[in-house]
Amino acid sequence: MRFTPACFALALVAASPAATAAQTRQVTVTFPPGATATTLRASLRGDGQIAYAIEARAGQTMQLLLAPSNRSCTFNLYEPGAGAATHIGAVSGNEFGSTLGKDGRYRVEIGLLRAAARRQERCRFRLSVEITGAPGGVSAGLSDRMMVDACRANAAPMYGVSGAAIRLPGRIRPDGQGGFRLDGTVDKGAEGVKKLRCLYRADRRFSHVMAMTPDGE
Repeated sequence: MRFTPACFALALVAASPAATAAQTRQVTVTFPPGATATTLRASLRGDGQIAYAIEARAGQTMQLLLAPSNRSCTFNLYEPGAGAATHIGAVSGNEFGSTLGKDGRYRVEIGLLRAAARRQERCRFRLSVEITGAPGGVSAGLSDRMMVDACRANAAPMYGVSGAAIRLPGRIRPDGQGGFRLDGTVDKGAEGVKKLRCLYRADRRFSHVMAMTPDGE
């Protein structure tokens, strides 16, 4: 599938022209033995796309987080057998979490927006995938790992740095207001190291990044 401005503006339609088979690389996602999460790293350029196939069951919870080097790089999620996307990254962002309603193979298509693809831009990315909960059961919720990934993915563009410049050595703790917090730092090069705090809601979903170093320091 090729991402188009029209599909982003009309999220309910979510249709896009087809890419050729040569442009789309198919990858089946597998998890390490005993694990419920995995992180995939890859790169693409221009019209190239990568389609990840993920097997899951109704009642399980799927968490996806895309951390791209190019802001024009995003993902669409398709339910088993669906021709229209359930989640359009250009509209809803590069994070998805939901309890699944169908058994089968879910498809995550990652690619550049059309203007960036025409310019032959490149995107390196990290896709975090987590499947939790027994089929038909109650969601196991967001793991600490996914919360850390969400913090890094949102803090990096805020400070204009790569994800590697964000250090998050601390533990996720209650924030005293019903949510959670995670403290870390960002290396701004000549500007020095700045402190930051990521805040989360009561359901452990990411809320926002708070700068903890006063201006001028």
